[in-house]
Amino acid sequence: EGTIEFRGRDIRGLNPKWYRSQIGYVGQEPTLFDTTIANNIAYGFYGATQSDIEEAAKQANAHDFIMTFPDAYNTFVGEKGTQLSGGQKQRVAIARALVKKPKILLLDEATSALDSESESVVQDALDRVMTSGNHTTIVIAHRLSTIHDVDSIAYIDQGKVIEYGSHETLMNRTNGRYRRLVETQSGTKPMLPNSSSSIGSSVIYEDSDKEESQEDISEKMDTNAFVVSRARKLAAPDAGYLLYGACGAMVAGSIFPAWGVLFAKTIEMLFTVVVVCNDDFLAKSGFESCPDYWESVADSMQQRSFRLGSYWILLAVAFVVGTLAYMVGFGYASERLNKRLRDRTFAALIRQEVAYFDVRSTSIIASQLQEDTTSIHTFSGEPVRVIVFACSSVFTGMIVAFSSMWQFALLSMVTIPFMAFSSTRTVKAKIGQDEGDANAPDPSGSPGAIVTETLTNIRTVAALTMEKAQFEKYKDALQSSEESFYLTALKHGLTNGSSVFIQQWVHALHIWWGGYILSLHPDTYTFSDLLTSMFAMMFSLFGLGNAFQNLSDRSKTEKSARRILHILDRKSLIDPLTDDGDKLD
Repeated sequence: EGTIEFRGRDIRGLNPKWYRSQIGYVGQEPTLFDTTIANNIAYGFYGATQSDIEEAAKQANAHDFIMTFPDAYNTFVGEKGTQLSGGQKQRVAIARALVKKPKILLLDEATSALDSESESVVQDALDRVMTSGNHTTIVIAHRLSTIHDVDSIAYIDQGKVIEYGSHETLMNRTNGRYRRLVETQSGTKPMLPNSSSSIGSSVIYEDSDKEESQEDISEKMDTNAFVVSRARKLAAPDAGYLLYGACGAMVAGSIFPAWGVLFAKTIEMLFTVVVVCNDDFLAKSGFESCPDYWESVADSMQQRSFRLGSYWILLAVAFVVGTLAYMVGFGYASERLNKRLRDRTFAALIRQEVAYFDVRSTSIIASQLQEDTTSIHTFSGEPVRVIVFACSSVFTGMIVAFSSMWQFALLSMVTIPFMAFSSTRTVKAKIGQDEGDANAPDPSGSPGAIVTETLTNIRTVAALTMEKAQFEKYKDALQSSEESFYLTALKHGLTNGSSVFIQQWVHALHIWWGGYILSLHPDTYTFSDLLTSMFAMMFSLFGLGNAFQNLSDRSKTEKSARRILHILDRKSLIDPLTDDGDKLD
């Protein structure tokens, strides 16, 4: 138990951002950004002038090598500083720490990753900084030769200070741990089994969460209702776009049964009955000759075709307008929601304490920003689109079907579940959804996994002349997988065949039932009524399938949504952007 104090104040009561601005930090492997040397140094203190940058570089013993470059301080260091050597990168990092004239300079193993020559140059720069008297310097080191001249040395083991004093004081302790470690490194005494090799090492911070798997994070969100309610609140600012998209979805959905009506009318027109023309027919019909009759029928078909053609054009225009409206509306709503979520998620991430990122990989964090944020629309805009589109299509089709031939419409309603099941299976087979996740990694030992392993490690394979062994391994994997291929093909064949079987027999049942109704009520219904009722209901099912096309996997998106909400709700243990806390003069 204890406190860490800065100028006599417990640092827990200080503003984190202000307190960090008082500290200059140089780590073991410094990170340089893909920009110029001057900009990298200036990142240490926003508002630094060119003279400030050069003064810091001189203090860090970096000015001379920087001036040897053609562009001097305007030299680009490359990604992660690849254009500079290890010693040069370290000195630029020291200059970056010094440019803001920090009260405290923290050197965390600043030379341990360097070769002997680079270490000597960097250590010379550090010695100049430490002896300048402008900073309180804290050195974390395992190489004891770098800390002989410091004022005080703390030997820390398991988070506790075991020994404390100057180099001379600690060396005078006969069985002191620091002394034993110095003698071990100098080669004058063997290392004792239980002696610690941690000199001045920092206390390891343990996050209270420890490392959380994505499943653990998902479990923190207990109920689906909570996720849905949060998603709807997040999408509330886009209610206008959702309404606009819903109107478009209503128009686009109703197009499908209208398409069926026009299709029925087109078939009726194309199958216009032309009776046998003879004298008896001419006497009854009032036509003077058969050519007059034929010309009259042709003119009638032409007029009907022109009228139907106009309706088809209007239908196409309405479909384009409705589709554009719902795609624009829901698209804008989805993208605006994604942007807000990414902004809020990024803001929440950068507010987390540093230890939060020690137990989470960069790939997981990047995935949360890029992929998980897009899943929230599954609980906001997507349900609106699916429900409005499907209901518009099905209800319009039912209204048209019942008004044309209600007996046929009743049978169609009974067969809808069978048609929906078979249509879904057919669509999944066409787009490959029945074969699992195409992006899923190949299982260990599969042909794909062997190919990936071989090509990824091709240098090692070539060096060990393993080409033939890997080929034989791949061939065996292919042969062992043939049996599963046969079973898979048989399964797909039976599934797709049964789907087509159901659809064809349902169509046959519809035609038989429609013909039977016409035979029972020849004065009530016409062939046109049958076609209209049949195709209106049938095409409305096409609209139903279109509504559920590309529907997100709710189980996966639910986990993604929970992860995002977990990040947004997580309270940082040390918030670097908070305005709370004191700022000392």
